[in-house]
Amino acid sequence: MQIVTFSERRPALALSDYLRTLGIPNRVEQVSDGFAVILENAADAPKAVEETHQFIAHPEDPRYLQASWESGQSPKESVYAEPSDNGTAWWRRAGPGTRGIALVCVLVYIGLAVDFDKVVGLLAFPNAISVAAVNGQWWRLLTPAFMHFGLLHIVFNLLWWWELGGIVERVHSTIRLLAVSLVVALVSNAAQSLTYGADFGGLSAVIYGLMGYLWLYPVTDPGAPYRLRGGIVAFLLGWLVIGYTGLLDVLFGVHVSNNGHLAGLVTGAVLGLLLGWVNYRQPPRPE
Repeated sequence: MQIVTFSERRPALALSDYLRTLGIPNRVEQVSDGFAVILENAADAPKAVEETHQFIAHPEDPRYLQASWESGQSPKESVYAEPSDNGTAWWRRAGPGTRGIALVCVLVYIGLAVDFDKVVGLLAFPNAISVAAVNGQWWRLLTPAFMHFGLLHIVFNLLWWWELGGIVERVHSTIRLLAVSLVVALVSNAAQSLTYGADFGGLSAVIYGLMGYLWLYPVTDPGAPYRLRGGIVAFLLGWLVIGYTGLLDVLFGVHVSNNGHLAGLVTGAVLGLLLGWVNYRQPPRPE
């Protein structure tokens, strides 16, 4: 029996832990619109609903944090904890959205190896941002993000996509991951086109967008169940700065899409601040 749905996983886990300390078996499941607390026994519903209303009214009460510690992990740790390593942990770090986009990138990469001109002609960004240039092929405003032009290019991008996309999908939802990625891709593709015309591709700008989103989301939602590791932020920001020096263009013999990376980072950061603010003020929904 589902008794409440939260937009964030952290409060769902905190309530779940507390109910268990009262002898009420339950579990947390991700649903289409958030994270639901589900009772194992319907007979526990009256007591569980009463406690849920108390939790919603006073979520910062120390007894809820104490319950999480008694369960063996704090709410933040329980959400961000990596899957246990039984040989498939790397696979379970990503959800269906992360895996699906990765598969699309691999298939497009294979397509480029088979018939480069045909795939580029179908997926490349339009020659200009106008209705006439798009000519009804609106997908081309998005699809350059799926094109990669070398093995190192696609491997590097997919490793970061798996890491950052996996965090967004585990902590928020598949819909949130895809929505943020879509907005970042559209904005960053447009920014790249102003510098490089239609001659660009890759998921790296979206990766920068996810980094910005995860980095700044907790600023406006202090209860967010994760904090992006400082090493990740430092590495990607450092890579961005080095890109603007032109050194990477020389080393790899290609034009690094620095403006696209920066546009992706800024777009993701703005989305993180905005959605964090909205979610922080969104009350849970008792069933």
